[in-house]
Amino acid sequence: MSLPARSDDPNAHERGEILGDTIPGLFADLDQRRATGTLVVSTAGVRRTVQLQGGRVQFAASTDRDDRFNQVLIKSGVITLKNLLRAVEVALATRDRLGEVLIKMKMMPRADVEKYVRMQVRQILFGIIERPAGQWSFEPGPIAAETIRLDLPGRVVAFEGVRRLASWTRAYEQVGGLNAEYLATNEAAGIADDLPLVPGERALLTMCRNPTSLGEMCEASQMGDFQVCRSVWGLLLASALMKA
Repeated sequence: MSLPARSDDPNAHERGEILGDTIPGLFADLDQRRATGTLVVSTAGVRRTVQLQGGRVQFAASTDRDDRFNQVLIKSGVITLKNLLRAVEVALATRDRLGEVLIKMKMMPRADVEKYVRMQVRQILFGIIERPAGQWSFEPGPIAAETIRLDLPGRVVAFEGVRRLASWTRAYEQVGGLNAEYLATNEAAGIADDLPLVPGERALLTMCRNPTSLGEMCEASQMGDFQVCRSVWGLLLASALMKA
């Protein structure tokens, strides 16, 4: 697993091409550096931006129509199409955010709007990780003030993102083959408390208290070999595992 090269100047504007492991590594790296600024990812004519404060993801936006808030709402089944179209029409006329319009029109309570905005942001983030090609840049500096913030550590975004990947090739390339051995780091227990681990992933960390090969983990785990590989990659990114 390789991280993108970066400048020694903390205020430098960084940029590069996206490879299979670039974006998950960036989220983990920016978290470790406690970086504040805006990450921009461009793929296939779509621009997605991520705001980070101290390495924690606060907000994300996208120019992809499929990433819009109205799409999240209608796909989740929490609003009728008739009401959604009414609210969108008002939002376009007033230039207010759709969420605020839904609250003012009493179509959704504020708590539900905030819930689904956070869902939208997470979908954008995981969509960024899913795409293995394009260009990225990171510009350090103050970020825009947002009423709703995710406040999620970058390493958690990286972990959850790679755990959802559909590409077997990308996952297997990052875990080094069946004979590769892994060891839990000294910080693994504390890191595990911050990660949304399932029981099978906690079992992997327990196994790796002593050097354990990927093959041994696959044989012992009931999660399935594909999920073991994705989870091991995520735990590496989160610094809960290291190569022995």
